[in-house]
Amino acid sequence: MKRCVVDTSTGGLDYYQGEHQVKIIRIKLFMHDKAYLDGDDMKADEFYRIMRTHPDMVPKTSQPSVGELIQFFEDLYQQGYDACFVTTIASVLSGTHNAIKLAMKELEGKMEIRLFDTKTVCFSEGLFALEADQMIQDGKTFDEIEERLDQMRKRNTIFFAVDSLTHLVLNGRLSGTQAFMGKLLKIKPILQVQESGHILSIEKIRNIKHALHSITDKVKDYTQGRPYDAYVLYTGNPELRDYFLQILKSELGLEHLYEAPSTPVVGAHIGPDVIGLGVFIKEE
Repeated sequence: MKRCVVDTSTGGLDYYQGEHQVKIIRIKLFMHDKAYLDGDDMKADEFYRIMRTHPDMVPKTSQPSVGELIQFFEDLYQQGYDACFVTTIASVLSGTHNAIKLAMKELEGKMEIRLFDTKTVCFSEGLFALEADQMIQDGKTFDEIEERLDQMRKRNTIFFAVDSLTHLVLNGRLSGTQAFMGKLLKIKPILQVQESGHILSIEKIRNIKHALHSITDKVKDYTQGRPYDAYVLYTGNPELRDYFLQILKSELGLEHLYEAPSTPVVGAHIGPDVIGLGVFIKEE
């Protein structure tokens, strides 16, 4: 039996330089009446450059169709793979997870496909795929992989701050009234990816630098002195990223962190002015 791990493109593995054999299901991005495949024919740097050039542009995204997913797995089957462990972006954030479920039904009896909802996004999602990939290389069963990933799922979160509400509003994440008040009060919301996969606003601060300092306090509260791994996630604002790196070093003692760009499909919904920290508490 030849096995592989599959992840959705929102996991950001296109930008990860470490070795892995993860296959990628690409979500679509639409700009200026043209379709792009996330991470394939539209990379993060180019996408955020376009967003800066066209600040009023509202990119759209679309999950792959069931037919496209069936073809994706059929292609893997033709390459000799007859078993796939699939990790996805949180099912509450994208319909891709459910579309894969439908594709799986059409492939029953032909391929073994194990589907796992990471209940997160960005490189946190990608880390689940990397762990599963390593476990496959180590000869672990799908049951063992799922058990390990289930433990990871209970021990991670993402905190991030939004410097501009513009794209959250344009994509319908905030109402017009909220947008007006946010701009009036210069609100910089801090959001957190919950264990359910939902993204909730947990604090509203009037200064982006204060918001980044507040994130470090929330990390301390979340980890409660337990050892953890972390990475920086960002969209298209390198100055904001560099400032946050300084804060992380001075307040949490974190340095030499992996810096994970959010993929174009994620950036289409949150905009080019987002910075945050993904946290995975280590097993005791």
